[in-house]
Amino acid sequence: MVFRKIEKKLEKAVEGTFGRTFKASVQPVELAHKLAKEMGDNKTVSVSRVYVPNVYEVYLSPADHEHFRTFESELTRELSAYLAAHAQREGWTLVSPPFIELYADDALHLGEFGIATRTEAGSQPAVQPPAQPAGFSQTVVMPSAQTPPVPQPGPTVGALIMGQDVHELAGEVTTIGRSRRCEVVLSDPNTSRQHAEVRRQGDVYTLVDLDSTNGVYLNGRQVRTAILQEGDVIELGATRLRFERHPC
Repeated sequence: MVFRKIEKKLEKAVEGTFGRTFKASVQPVELAHKLAKEMGDNKTVSVSRVYVPNVYEVYLSPADHEHFRTFESELTRELSAYLAAHAQREGWTLVSPPFIELYADDALHLGEFGIATRTEAGSQPAVQPPAQPAGFSQTVVMPSAQTPPVPQPGPTVGALIMGQDVHELAGEVTTIGRSRRCEVVLSDPNTSRQHAEVRRQGDVYTLVDLDSTNGVYLNGRQVRTAILQEGDVIELGATRLRFERHPC
């Protein structure tokens, strides 16, 4: 009864799928759209920039959370890449790449979810699940605990380190493979002619597998696409590259 009263009070203030009772499991595309909406709803206007949250906590029903567990790491990476691209298109500033964590909440039913946001310095914040407020339901977007905008450090450029070789990722797209047409040429016979590429969008660098024969691995895990973080190790065939950020 408490949930129904909350729903009726918030019905006019909540739009879209947050204002309805779900009958099916949550879909990733639905999470992506709502995360983008929360990003815009919680922006902070500074003197010359518009800051948006970089930490997103998604609360799911136990059934939905269990469904996502088998591919949770890949899902959160894809959602992070989607939010980074969305912020880039809107001209908003992130203090670090978006970080997304999924949590199960026993108070939620199949298809119900909530999102909490905040701004936190650092590329991979250690997110701990906060205590859940009483009466939490699908119509409630958890209040954000925004910290004051953190000034961005000096400009940096991404680089791939391979032994003594340093390849700066200055262009919008850097192709990696055996072909002489690639920006980063590998002599490894286990790599494809055009094995992978790194796409730059502002300060966000995304690794993409170009349908290679032996796949792309990031920190020991095979990926199709992933946002790169400082110190990440990329494996292409028998070749290892390390991603770093260097001052411009």
